Amino acid sequence: MGTGAAMIEKPATDNRRSSVQSVDTAARILSAMCDLRHAAPLKDISEVSGLQTAKAHRYLTSLVASGLASQDRASGRYSLGPMALRLGVTAISANDLIRRASAALCELCVAHRTSGHLAVWGDHGPVLIRNEHGGPPIILTVGLGATMPLVRSASGQVFLAHLPRRATETIVARELPALDISAADVEDLCARTRRQGYGETDEGLVPGLFAVAFPVFGIDGNLQCTLSFISTDAGFFAPGQGHLEELRDAVRKLSDPKI
Repeated sequence: MGTGAAMIEKPATDNRRSSVQSVDTAARILSAMCDLRHAAPLKDISEVSGLQTAKAHRYLTSLVASGLASQDRASGRYSLGPMALRLGVTAISANDLIRRASAALCELCVAHRTSGHLAVWGDHGPVLIRNEHGGPPIILTVGLGATMPLVRSASGQVFLAHLPRRATETIVARELPALDISAADVEDLCARTRRQGYGETDEGLVPGLFAVAFPVFGIDGNLQCTLSFISTDAGFFAPGQGHLEELRDAVRKLSDPKI
């Protein structure tokens, strides 16, 4: 018998089983990165995913190449990549409430001739997934996919006020050293945001820009996203001037269509 005849091909079912197992392993690594909620070293990802370090490293190399993960050259830490963000945004956009919120953002920006954005909670804070301009475009230094700070942004304040403290405490701890406020000040900020029903910044994040952000809740009462509106006019969102109350009431209807 010739040497060529002696070659035994691997059954197709074995190849399919191996491919499925590879997908399962990659999913375990991505799930571990989501659970860690921050850029993490290989050792931590290996531990959380329950994989040997060498195996986790092989898969992370492939995930980085595909864009599902990224690696910081300086620290060597891994985080979710641009393709993972794209998948997340696509999944979120299929949510009916998010679709209605997106449509409302566009309508309200046009009606009030202002700009705005929609944010959802991401690994490191509120992530912008839609921007709208209903009047003269406002030049922003942040674009789609950007993560907003918690304390200094209007949308961040809403998430900070309504999410469980365990979801935000690590991020707040990173932000506080650069701010001239205390943990007690943050609690006061949360209480005020819940009481008035919106977050607000007066040039606190970008000089010359004023913003308010409103929460959008799901049927379970949990915060799903925020709608923020931006103006260069210092009095645009002043109480009693019309814009603030009209925007607040319109966004509130997204959470409770019966209103």
